[in-house]
Amino acid sequence: MNFKTIKPLVSLKRVIISALLIATFTQVSLAQEESEESRGKNKKNDLSSKFFMALSTSTYTDLIVTPLKYYYGAKGNTDTLGNPTFAEIPYQTQQLNIVSIGMEPRLNLKEFDDNSSLSISAPVSFGIGNSFSAAGEDLIVRGINGFGSIQVPLLLKLNIGNGSTYTTEKDYGFSAGAGLELNKVGLINLTELSRQYNKAFVIPSFSAGFTFMRGDTPMEINFKYAFGKVRTQEYDPQGEILKDNNGIPYIRNTRGQSLKLSFVYLINY
Repeated sequence: MNFKTIKPLVSLKRVIISALLIATFTQVSLAQEESEESRGKNKKNDLSSKFFMALSTSTYTDLIVTPLKYYYGAKGNTDTLGNPTFAEIPYQTQQLNIVSIGMEPRLNLKEFDDNSSLSISAPVSFGIGNSFSAAGEDLIVRGINGFGSIQVPLLLKLNIGNGSTYTTEKDYGFSAGAGLELNKVGLINLTELSRQYNKAFVIPSFSAGFTFMRGDTPMEINFKYAFGKVRTQEYDPQGEILKDNNGIPYIRNTRGQSLKLSFVYLINY
C-alpha cells in the first residue's frame, strides 16, 4: 500500500473517531439534562406533596395581652402652680377578638412514615375586636383604645396520624408545636396617643391539636398559648404607690400573653 492510499485511510479514521466522540458527548449531555429535569420534577413533586394549606377561625376565643411597659409622660393633672406633672406611667393593653380568621401554610420538613411528620408552620391570623386597658375599669394601668389585631406565630410541629401526611389512613391525629409568636393589637389607633405606647411584641408560643375527619377533609381543634416574662408593677398611672381598694400597698404581677382556641380546616387535602 503506497503513501497515497494510507493518507485517505488516516483521514477517514480521524473522521470516524471525531464522530464517535461527538456522539458520545451528545449522549452524555442529553442524559445529564434528562437526569436534571427528572430531579427537578421529582423535587417539585416532593415539595407539593409536603406542603399543606389550612383555613382557621376563632370566635370569642382569641385573647391577647401586651407586656407591661413604663413610659415617661404626663400624668394628666397639674401641680399647685398649674404646670403639668410627669411620671413613669405603666401601659398594658389587652384585646379579646370577636372573630379571628387566618391561614396556616405548613411544610413537612421530614416525613418519618405515612403517619408521622415534623413540620414548620405559620398560622397567621387577623382579629376583629377592640383593645383597651388590661386592668379593665380599674385605673391602675393605661391601655390603648384601638381596633383589630394581627398574630404571626412560627412553629415547629410534630404531627401524628390524621393530617400528618397525604398518605396517612388514620381516622384521628394529634399535633404539638413550639416556637415564637409576633403580636400587634390596636392596629387602628382610636386615640391620640402615640404609637410608641403600642408596639408589636414577640413571645414564646406553644400549641396542641386534635384532628379528625369532617366529611372528606381533616379538621383540627387547636389550642395555642404564648407567654412572656413576668413583670412587676409597683406604681399607678399617677406615679403613686400601687394600692388596693383598702388603701394597702401591693405589687401586681403580670405578663404578656395570648390564648386562642381555633378550628383549622385543611383546604388542599
